[in-house]
Amino acid sequence: MENRTDLAVESYESIDKTAIDGVKVKETDGVTVVTVLNENGAEAIGKPVGKYITCSVPSFINDTDIFDGRLDKLSSILKSLLPENVDSVLVAGVGNLDITADALGPKTNNYVLATRHIIESEQKSEIFKDIFNVSGVTTGVLADTGIESAEIIKGVIDVTKPSCVIVVDALAASSSERLGTTVQLSDVGISPGSGVGNHRYEISKNTLGIPVVSIGIPTVVSTAVISKGQMDEQMFVTPREIDKITEQGAKLIGMTINVCLQKNISAQDLFSLVG
Repeated sequence: MENRTDLAVESYESIDKTAIDGVKVKETDGVTVVTVLNENGAEAIGKPVGKYITCSVPSFINDTDIFDGRLDKLSSILKSLLPENVDSVLVAGVGNLDITADALGPKTNNYVLATRHIIESEQKSEIFKDIFNVSGVTTGVLADTGIESAEIIKGVIDVTKPSCVIVVDALAASSSERLGTTVQLSDVGISPGSGVGNHRYEISKNTLGIPVVSIGIPTVVSTAVISKGQMDEQMFVTPREIDKITEQGAKLIGMTINVCLQKNISAQDLFSLVG
């Protein structure tokens, strides 16, 4: 049975955590860092060369408060993945707003503080000099737009000229226990739909020309995993509480981005602006 997952840590676990030439793994305090060092490692776990950081979080199903330390932890991880001297960011929400399990990306942009328009219109104002330049785009899906998400993002990059893209997308897991309890951040970018066998154009530095950091939360799992191979692996299921997982997950990711980038505004003030 093919291991359908977007999580690098699960790809590593699927080979029984065997030592692999080209893959380095470190686990500390609920955070697992999988670093794919070379092509040998990439082939072994089926993930491109780069860093994948998985952070365990309390389940979003019963989540009511994001001000419990998670924002500081996740924003610190995100900062470590951003390129040096980054001065502007485009946040790209990928997915389908009409399908709850795939709506994480579009919903996240509801909680991201966009500032590019303010900075450009108030260039001479001292009030806004310490505001970080952030813009956002929601790409929709190919079936609705006829345009690949990567193509839409590339077009926006040509106009806004950010120094980095943060792309947010829902992920597939191979363990139901990780649905709504895991956040993966990576400096590799993504191939939308790859975890469910629906490969779209890659969203990465290779295709966009600038660094790409990805953030995602697993929202679906293959029925073949749950039934131990007795059901069609092309089918995927999601928890009945998926609406809560998606909404709370989007809030956490959006606020993580805000706290990471807008260092001169408190987390509570940021939330009052977007929440």
